[in-house]
Amino acid sequence: MALLNWNAGYCTGNTRIDDDHRALFERINDFHYAWQQNRDRKDIARVLDRLVEYAEEHFAREEEIMRVCRYPGLARHQAAHEALSAQIFVLQGHFAEGRIRIDRDAVDFLRGWLVDHILAEDMKFSAYVESGAEPSARQPVSDIDAV
Repeated sequence: MALLNWNAGYCTGNTRIDDDHRALFERINDFHYAWQQNRDRKDIARVLDRLVEYAEEHFAREEEIMRVCRYPGLARHQAAHEALSAQIFVLQGHFAEGRIRIDRDAVDFLRGWLVDHILAEDMKFSAYVESGAEPSARQPVSDIDAV
C-alpha cells in the first residue's frame, strides 16, 4: 500500500512543479516500501539517496521558476527549502553512519515534509501566479514549465 497518493488537491497549476511533486511522491513511496519490506540497509540507503538527490534538483527547478516569475516570497521559500534539506541530510547522514534505524517517525517525517510543504508553501506561489501580481507572472503558469 502506498504511503502517499497523489490527488488534485496537490496541484499547483505548474506542470513542471506538479510533475516533480508526483516524482517525489513516488520516491517517498519507494522508500516506504523498502522500509516496510525490511530490505537490506544498503538498499534502503540507495532509495533514500535517490529521494534526496531528486528533492535537491526539484528545489532548484522550483526556485528558478519562482525567480522568473519575480515571486516576492522567493527568499522565504528558499529558506524553507534549506531547512527541509538540512533535516533530510541529517536523517540521511545518521542512517548512513548507522546511528539510527529508519522507523515510523522517519517515514512520517518524509511524508510530512513533502505534503506540508506543498500545501503550505507551494500553494502560496500558485496563488501569486494566478493573481497575475507581476507582469512576468501573468503568463499562464504552464508557459513557465520549460524553465
